[in-house]
Amino acid sequence: MPAKLQVLNYAHDNSGVTKTMNGSESQHREDPQDENLGLDLVSQVSSTSRAESASKPKRWIFGIIGAVIVVVLALVGFTLLNSGNKASIASGAVDAVTQTVALQHGGEAVLSTSKANNAIGVKITGLPPLDDSQEYVVWAVHEETGASVVASSSGEDIDDGVTPADDVLAIHITIEDTPVPQAPSEDTEASVDLPLKPKADQQDQAKGQG
Repeated sequence: MPAKLQVLNYAHDNSGVTKTMNGSESQHREDPQDENLGLDLVSQVSSTSRAESASKPKRWIFGIIGAVIVVVLALVGFTLLNSGNKASIASGAVDAVTQTVALQHGGEAVLSTSKANNAIGVKITGLPPLDDSQEYVVWAVHEETGASVVASSSGEDIDDGVTPADDVLAIHITIEDTPVPQAPSEDTEASVDLPLKPKADQQDQAKGQG
């Protein structure tokens, strides 16, 4: 007799397991553990990538820091070159005119002007020391903006100047109480009008006064 063919009917329950009508489980079924394993691997790779990205130094930060350092060094160099050499810019010029004046309480000031370099130089030496409440102050009297402080000292030598200086009418040297006021006091250690006159003109003026 021919063998009877057994037809199996399959049904799916809510658990995702395929069963035959006689209750036996199908060999093909979905395994939730496989899905969870895949998600865990993706999560681990993402976390590792974020951690590595966070740990890597950002090159643009170092670029900005380097640029800032270069700018600061350039400003410092410019300041050093222009603050300490203003006196020599005037006194070392080909057209320099120099005048020496004695201060009332001791010391002397050497003033130099240069029209070509548009500069005034002020060198003061031999200043008697002052107490902490006073300072020697060098003032530049400008044509329109009033007086500005060129340099100050409590007794140390002064080597400084003004540039540009085409609007400076006079140089005053005073002793001021600290803090330094906005304008020079009337009692000056020395006061020199500008422009300076050449030595020959100074000698002629001295003879005329004598």
